Amino acid sequence: MALTRAIVLSSEVFGEADRYIQFLTRDWGVISTLAKAARKSKRRYVGGLDIFCHSEINVRGDIPNRAYLVELTVLNSFTKLRDDLDKILIAGQLVQWVRKLADVATPIPQIYSLLGQTLALLEAQSDPARLSLLGLVFRLKLISHLGFHPRTEACARCNQEGELAIFDLGSGGLICTECKPTSDHWELYPEERQFITHAKDLRLTRFEEVQFSEKPTQRMLHLITQFTSFHTHAKLPV
Repeated sequence: MALTRAIVLSSEVFGEADRYIQFLTRDWGVISTLAKAARKSKRRYVGGLDIFCHSEINVRGDIPNRAYLVELTVLNSFTKLRDDLDKILIAGQLVQWVRKLADVATPIPQIYSLLGQTLALLEAQSDPARLSLLGLVFRLKLISHLGFHPRTEACARCNQEGELAIFDLGSGGLICTECKPTSDHWELYPEERQFITHAKDLRLTRFEEVQFSEKPTQRMLHLITQFTSFHTHAKLPV
């Protein structure tokens, strides 16, 4: 048997009594486990099979191909997050981004930490206007961890530095005024360009210090979703 910490990404009914649980784990990446008798035995898994639950899990079998969940100890069920519909919707979107972009059975501890920290911040956030901003920071940090953060330090087409005001999806980032866009493109304001550049390095422990207004936040959410979908061919929620 093996022990790790994990966050529930999805739960699916299997047969009359079992469930398949997809976890983002600290040590093995994303894995699916069979939780036998999960629909009958409430005591065995102590309420830790709901989406978002963060637990210490004990599994046996072939990880990741044929793993069985033996038992778990809930570390955080994010009860207060579940009491707020807006928070649930945003948390669900973040989980979908992880499932669609990082569904690999290889260790990705930085993404495990990112999701866990973000869920905790969502639960604790008292200002509804900052929920979308937290979701934007999560997305930018996630794609940075996965290796395809938009290029912003120089023109993504000609590699020249200077005034970069156009975000070109096909080129993978900002381009200079002399380069023609290759596909859908957005004209960005200086604060938007600066935010994209530095968001990947923002520390979530200092999220309350991050300042970015609601209108550009919504613009950036749509832009980053289009950018990521364009380059991964994944259908992602905004």
